[in-house]
Order: sequence, then structure tokens, then C-alpha cells
Amino acid sequence: MTQIFTVSELNSRISDRLEGDLRLHDLWARGEVSNYVHHRSGHRYFTLKDREAQISCVLFRSNGGALDFEMNDGKNVLIYGDVTVYRPQGRVQLVARGIKQDEGLGFRHLQLEALKEKLAREGLFAPERKRPLPRYPQRIGIVTSPQGAALRDVLRTLGNYPARIILSPAQVQGEEAEKSIAAALLALQGRSDLIIVCRGGGSTEDLWCFNSEMVARAIFACDAPVISAVGHETDVTVADHVADARAATPTAAAKMAVPDLEEVQEALEYTKVRMMRSLWTALERAEDRLGHLQHALSARRMYSLTRDCRQRLDYLSQRLEGAEAGRLNRHRSRLELLAGRLGAVGPQETLQRGYAIARSGKGLIVKATDVRPGEEIELILSQGRLLCRVLECRNDEEAML
Repeated sequence: MTQIFTVSELNSRISDRLEGDLRLHDLWARGEVSNYVHHRSGHRYFTLKDREAQISCVLFRSNGGALDFEMNDGKNVLIYGDVTVYRPQGRVQLVARGIKQDEGLGFRHLQLEALKEKLAREGLFAPERKRPLPRYPQRIGIVTSPQGAALRDVLRTLGNYPARIILSPAQVQGEEAEKSIAAALLALQGRSDLIIVCRGGGSTEDLWCFNSEMVARAIFACDAPVISAVGHETDVTVADHVADARAATPTAAAKMAVPDLEEVQEALEYTKVRMMRSLWTALERAEDRLGHLQHALSARRMYSLTRDCRQRLDYLSQRLEGAEAGRLNRHRSRLELLAGRLGAVGPQETLQRGYAIARSGKGLIVKATDVRPGEEIELILSQGRLLCRVLECRNDEEAML
């Protein structure tokens, strides 16, 4: 009969097999540290990985005292220890008894730093490029997994804020995640006043898609400000650097995206009180002014004002008539003077001094070559005209002889 194992029995058998394999004891392993956690118990938990695989590791407090360097994500290390099975979860792990620092940083970490440097040179991280968030957004786009807790946190925090929520679903973990996030951002073009890109916490590998160049450029190309809320407060990705604002959690992103409705209500109440006070003050001033005018504009006062205005009108009318007469006389004198000057240089005065105007059928004659011998011309005198025939034409030099 086929033996049926319980899960505990199965994990125990796997553990016995691994612990009985001498090749999995007292071994050295090389790789890059990721998801490093120094627990308050003193134990250290992390992942050791290379380009193609990874394995969970633990360094218990009893063996951690000999550690002579500061461990953190991205460092290359050499680990001495044993491969075991963590029976409650059936997870294969490497129990470290000693750790040495290897030269350099991990390949993936170096790739990330190179990408950051490249994007920074292109200005994607520049603070002056970041856009301010709208005070009262009317359309809020959310890029995240529809099944994730991040979406529920954001919607719960937005609450009753009167905005249109547009969910652009995306895969936020796995090999195709970066393409999915970029496509979701592109789908919100022209449809949102503000965009929230978010997901809950996870390991460094889970969040690695947000360190993608494709996602970074998709955020940079958005036509609306973007809030990045990836993982927890200690998780910082390339998406956080490119976004216009970073929030520690999806809940914090929702609070950042919209104003606090209670604060808005308090501000409205304060403004209402100020307006009421201003209106009452203006009304009291208007009543005081009206009372003053009613007192000042009594019947006797009105009669006095009318009499003064009538006298002033008569006085101004007299001044106006005198001014008009004086101005007319000045213009008449000037006209006579100009007429006399014009007459002194006019053609009639010139003719009276013995000169004549000669003209032919072609027009005025100003020189001898304008006519020919035998041609008839007309001489205009100060009194009368003469019709003459030309006998001879001489130029100026001949006339002088």
C-alpha cells in the first residue's frame, strides 16, 4: 500500500535527507545580499542571490558577534554554513556560521546605481522639474493591482472626497510587471489631474519592477503629477525619485492627494464668519453715512445749496462768454495779419510792380526755350492781357549781350 505522509512527516524526511548529505555541510557560498533584516532578537535574515537564483539565509545571534563589517543590501559576501530545512514552512535555507565580505557590490545593485546615474544626468530626478500637486483634483488615476491591499487602503482614505476615481489596473510584481505598469500609466494620459502609483510592502525582488527604466520613463512622460507610494517607508525605488512626490505608504499617498475635508470645512466656517462680520461692518457704516446725509440734506440746506449753485452758474456763464469773445478777437486779428502777409507776396502785387506773366497753350513760360519764333503767347498784366507773337528767342547768355 502506498504510504501517505503528513506535511510534518514529509518536511522531516526532506530535512533528514539534506542533513545527511555531507556535501551540504561546512560549505562556502558566494552571492549578493538582498532583503536584509536585522531582527530585534539579534538574528539576521536575508536572501543570497546571483543572476539566476536565490536562497534564504539566516545568521543566528550566537554566530553574529564575529561579523566584522556592516551588512546591507547589494553587498557581495562569502557565507560558510549548512543547508537545512525550516520544517514549519518546508523552506530550504542556508544557516550561516560565518560571513566574510567579498570584493565589490552585487551585479544587480551595480546595475541599479548605473541606471540612477543615467536618469539623473538626463534630468529625470531634477527637483525643478517636479510639478506641484493640484489642491483640489477632480480626477484621480490609480495604477496598482485591483486585488491588492494598496487599492483598498487608498480608496478607504479618499473616503467621500468628491473626485472621479479612475483605476488603471497593472501587474505590480513579476517579470511582466514593468510593461504592465508602463501601459497603465499611458492609459491615463489626458484623463487624470493626479496619478497615484502604489503597491504594498514586499521583498526587494517583489518591488524590483519599480526600479525599471521603462517605468521611470513612463512616469516622466505622464501629463499629470505623479505620487509614488511603493512598499514601506524604508523602501526607496527609482520610481520614487522620478515621481513628482513620494509617499511612505499608499495610505499616505491618498492623504497627500486630497485636502483634509475637516480642515476644508473649518476653513469654510472661518471664511463665513469673516464675511458676516465684514457685511455687518459695511452695513453699519452705510447706515451711519445715510443718517449723516439725511441730516445734511434738509430742506433749508438744499435751498442754500441750490442758490449757491445758481450764482456760481451765472458767474461761470459770464466768464465763458468773455473768454469766447476774447478768443474770437484774437483769431480775427491773426487772420487779418496772415491775409496781409499773403497778399504782399501774391501774384497780383507782383504784377502791379510792372511784371507780367507769360503763358502759351502749353502752360506758363519761364524760359526762352519754352516757345518758338512765330508762336502766339499771352501776357497777363496787372490790368488786362496782351496777345503777342514771338519774333525771336534768345537764351540768357545772348540776352546779356
